[in-house]
This record gives sequence, structure tokens and C-alpha cells, in this order.
Amino acid sequence: MNRREALASLGLLTTSLSTPELPETYRRKRVLRVAHLTDMHMMPRANAEVALAKCLHRLQSMKDRPAFILNGGDTIMDALSRDKNTVRKQWNVWNRIIKAENSLPIHACIGNHDVWGYNGSKRDPLYGKAWAVEQLGLSNRYYSFDHSGWHFVVLDSTQPRPEGGWYTARLDEKQRDWLEKDLRKTDAKKPVLILSHIPILSASVLSNQRVQKNGRREISGGLLHTDAPDLIQLFHKRSNVKVCLSGHTHLLDRVDYNGVTYLCNGALSGDWWDKPMYHETRAGYALIDLFDDGWVERTYVAY
Repeated sequence: MNRREALASLGLLTTSLSTPELPETYRRKRVLRVAHLTDMHMMPRANAEVALAKCLHRLQSMKDRPAFILNGGDTIMDALSRDKNTVRKQWNVWNRIIKAENSLPIHACIGNHDVWGYNGSKRDPLYGKAWAVEQLGLSNRYYSFDHSGWHFVVLDSTQPRPEGGWYTARLDEKQRDWLEKDLRKTDAKKPVLILSHIPILSASVLSNQRVQKNGRREISGGLLHTDAPDLIQLFHKRSNVKVCLSGHTHLLDRVDYNGVTYLCNGALSGDWWDKPMYHETRAGYALIDLFDDGWVERTYVAY
């Protein structure tokens, strides 16, 4: 039984990238496997809690298990429009399950629904991203680290609108300057993976009914990074940027552009836990295999 047949027999649907044949003189070597879980939308709801626990058990019981988890954001159902007590209950569910059911390290980014934007709470010290930074145990809302010969950059996609209120997808000026410096000081031979909640580049946003207006497509600043052209130019200058992972859309897609692979990896919650399928994408998570030469393979596990 080959790998695909084995997965099929377990009821798992997979989408993967295959490695092309290489000359006998060179075989690329996988150096790291990570899991990308995004859009968990945790809340006090039985099917959500059971599914997250089962997913964590599956990852940890794999013979070829990931070294760590990349949490792609929207960890909780919603903090943008909810009062403090409701948001606290959501974070409590997430933290309880992670403490009881998970032993893998987690590196997280902040999703738009993790931001506490409740009206009337602006004077609270937890308002905005402070609460998410605290609950996710982050040193900062954006950061970087190295592992197994790869450089990982975790971005904060969600910024207030210029006119006030939440949110638009972009990097603030301070974060943009930091990113350029971080990439500049990274060894040009070391491949880079970038994690953001909202996609920098995605094809599936074009299928969203909300962008279809009077025979035209108008993509809102909340669906896709508005500073994508600037980021793409930055990645062009830094050819070691190899892959960008995102969530947010709850859809599965891949865009290859100018040497960078952009992978949008569905949602663990599917249709926000109401149904396992959101449009054409089943609820699931991605296994990301990283290689010594910057090659990346994705396997999407839907369940």
C-alpha cells in the first residue's frame, strides 16, 4: 500500500506537492516537518473542543510527527465584537485543551478575531492585541526564529483602519521596517518561511461572493494584504524567501509567483464549526515539509 492509499484508507483527503526527479548526484534532504493549524475559532462548544483535542492527538501520535505547530491565528471564535466575559471563556477553552492535550511547541500569530475590539473597552489595558499576546504567550506581536536551517518570520496582519476601528490587512510602518532589517541580516543562503494570518497573495479570494460587484471584482482590505505589492517587491530582493503560509479565508489554495510559494491552508473549524465544509474546502490542517535547499511540500489533511 502506498502513502496515498494509506491515507485514503483512513478517510483522510490530501493535497500535496510532489518533488520532481533530481539528478543522481543530488537528492534534496528534508530537514523539518511542521504542522500549520489555522482558524481554530475555539469557544465553549462540544464539537469544537473534541475536534481540536483529536487533531492534537493525531499530530502527536504520528510516526513522522511534526517538530512544532505553527498557529495561523483566529485561535478563538471572536474577540472583535464580544464583551470581556465572553472572550475570557473562549481563551479559557483554548488554554485548557492545549495544557491537557498537547506537548508540541507552538509558535503563534495573531488573527483578526483574536483582537479585542469591543466598543467601550479602549481604556482597558487588554484592549486590542495585548490580550492575545498574553494568552498566546508571545514575546511580541511579530517576531522571528531559526530552526533546522530555516528562518521563520511571524507577522501581524491585522491593523486598525486609517479612519479608526478594526481592521485592514497590512504591516504597520514599524513592523515593515523590522521585517526588512530581519531579512537583511538573515544569511542569504538560509531559506525563509513567513507566517501571516491574512494572505499576502491568494487566488481563492477571487471566488468570494463578496468581491463580485456589478460585474467587477473588488477585494476589500480585510481579505488580502493591501501592502502585497510592497511585500512582493521585498521578497524579490531577498530570494531566500521561499514560502508564505496563511489562513483567514478558510479555503485551500496555492499561488506560485516569482520564486515564492503562497499557501493558504484552510481552517480547522471548516464553516466555523457549523459544517465541516466551507465552500469547496473541508476542515483540516496542513503538514509542511521543509528541505535543505528551500523546497517545500504541503500535505493537507482533511477530516
